[in-house]
Amino acid sequence: MLKNLEHFVQVLKIEKNHSSNTIDSYLSDIKSFEKYLIKRKISFKQIIHENEILKKYFRYLSQSKISPTSIKRKYSSLSSYFSYLMDRKIIKKNPLNGIYTPKIKTKLPEILSYDEIKMIFRKSENTDNELLGLRDRCILELLYSCGLRVSELCELQLNNIQFDSNVIRFFGKGNKERIIPLTINAKEQLETYLYQSRHILVNRKSSEQKYVFLSNNGKRLTRAAIWQSIKKYVNAAGISKNVSPHTFRHSFATHLIDGEANIIEVQALLGHSDISQTELYIHLSRNSINKEYMKAFDKKKN
Repeated sequence: MLKNLEHFVQVLKIEKNHSSNTIDSYLSDIKSFEKYLIKRKISFKQIIHENEILKKYFRYLSQSKISPTSIKRKYSSLSSYFSYLMDRKIIKKNPLNGIYTPKIKTKLPEILSYDEIKMIFRKSENTDNELLGLRDRCILELLYSCGLRVSELCELQLNNIQFDSNVIRFFGKGNKERIIPLTINAKEQLETYLYQSRHILVNRKSSEQKYVFLSNNGKRLTRAAIWQSIKKYVNAAGISKNVSPHTFRHSFATHLIDGEANIIEVQALLGHSDISQTELYIHLSRNSINKEYMKAFDKKKN
């Protein structure tokens, strides 16, 4: 029923350079809308000429108890699709004009203090399994001091690391090249892991040799395995915050802002295409400062 979907996917892939995950999400949202239309025997022409149809669709989503975030994403997917149709002169105007989606309350993510980071690092250094402890300490260092995503860690290959120029160079979201400086600590941890731990893991059965981080049986490390390791060290450190691998990336960016780093530089380090994503960390930084102020103020009162 909806027009040119296959070509729309090609445009997203080639012209817009979107990742396969993003394209799958767009397609899923558009197909969901198409099913809604088919069930109600609504034609493509009716969508374009009757604004009320889309209003009813978003009311239906709200009443179905779909989260505001999901509704916003569906709106964005449809808006991209209709913009594509306008660019190709298939329709004259975007039928979403004048339709508004629920406001999403911005929830600030959890961040770790410098002391909490140190405590987690220490726990990874004091583990019974030295082989995996060296690996996990290296992972924690790259998550924090380089701001890597957990997916980037899983996909990290030996040829991405350039020790001579002290950078990690690879393609991230949307196949965009990202160059990440290696801090002194990150470089030291990587060299220690590679020469004292990885060379043993890589000789094990089923080894996936091109990847940097390997499991105990030599296979590429999974996101779930990294989550489990981090949870173990966070619990051992007695930290009650809800900590995920991404918490270290949030903390990395917030601590850079705390240290008066230029927001454009932070944006580049994180690989954000939109600076509004990076501006979140200004709010986090202020929030962190306010908490520290209140702690100090309460101590004075007592």
